[in-house]
Amino acid sequence: MRIRDTCQCVCGPNDAGCEKGVKDVEWNLQGLSGPFSLREFVPKDAPEELWQAYFTLSEMSLREFHKRDRLPDRGAVRKMLLATSPLYHVRRWIVLDEGRSAIASASMIYDSEISPDYESSKHLCQVRILVVPAYRRKKIATHFVKHTIETARLLERDAIMAEADNPLGLAFCKRLRGELVHEEVQHRLYVEDIDWQLVEKWLQRGKTKARDTKIQFFQECPEDDIGEFCRIYTEIIDQRPTGDMEQGLITTPESRRLEERNLKKRGIDWYTMISREHDGQISGVTDIMYKPEEPHRMNQYFTGVLAKYRRRGLAKRLKAEMLVAIKNRFPDVEYITTTTARTNYPMRSINKELGFRPTKTCFTFRWDLRELRALTPQRKDRKRVIKRVSPGDVELEVL
Repeated sequence: MRIRDTCQCVCGPNDAGCEKGVKDVEWNLQGLSGPFSLREFVPKDAPEELWQAYFTLSEMSLREFHKRDRLPDRGAVRKMLLATSPLYHVRRWIVLDEGRSAIASASMIYDSEISPDYESSKHLCQVRILVVPAYRRKKIATHFVKHTIETARLLERDAIMAEADNPLGLAFCKRLRGELVHEEVQHRLYVEDIDWQLVEKWLQRGKTKARDTKIQFFQECPEDDIGEFCRIYTEIIDQRPTGDMEQGLITTPESRRLEERNLKKRGIDWYTMISREHDGQISGVTDIMYKPEEPHRMNQYFTGVLAKYRRRGLAKRLKAEMLVAIKNRFPDVEYITTTTARTNYPMRSINKELGFRPTKTCFTFRWDLRELRALTPQRKDRKRVIKRVSPGDVELEVL
């Protein structure tokens, strides 16, 4: 299992110059008065100016596309950014205008060599680009695409993936002729809307159909079960619809322990619930993630049942058991979010019956690096212009 998000930055041995300070590279943006500077944001070394730029950009995006949501706690976000995972690397850049205001950002995520997914994903990296409204349609996102193409090339990646969860991002990915490889729908259920009679009905029906099936709840996977758990978790993950995605998601005992420790450092409580059959076999799993600093929301990460144990109401029972656990253990939770593949009709039906409502759709696109490079030709007169902020900084190429 790999829990990735953009609130993370890890500098690995291939991240040239990343640990030697903040780099400030001048960008000449055609048609715009400048100067503009591109700065790499490394949380553990970043000055407060860049922290504030990151907060401003991320909160601006949230206000624009998710107006009903509360802004995240900045202290919690800072803790997440400073906690690093050895399973993957993140590079992050911010563009500042002449007044040192943040106008755009980009991030690139890719698996490290110790990730159990590395063999299936070592050719891939995932990119996210954000531009403030006042600077859109001015080729800034295109400049960032060129920058990420060159970075991916230096990292010996030959494919780029990106997610779009708003109309502007979707239009940009389509304009760049991205191949749509997957669609997921995020759903939200408000606790005040939960039909507890239905939840109880599902619990009782599940217990009747499988009287000997027991439910187990834990934060750290028990040492005696971790080998079997990781094998079953990987198998269930592999059985879910993933469209044309090429990435696998493998969980090993080592990666599970790394994720448990990393999430704890990031201030996230991770709870897992499993169903166990009469012979001890693990048959299903669901898990939730909770931030005490943001007690109003809960994320249900994944729910799945092994194929041979389906059609007994086990998925419904796991969903119901977890809702009861949330009610009893986390009284301040106002809503629960979960994300499901658009083609996962059985799980979407379960979510709908419980009262989950769709809030957004996330589209995943893929590009062959050579094809994307051909669509965004490099300027022949490109220059390297760099202001050294500290000794040993490594030059970044302006595309």
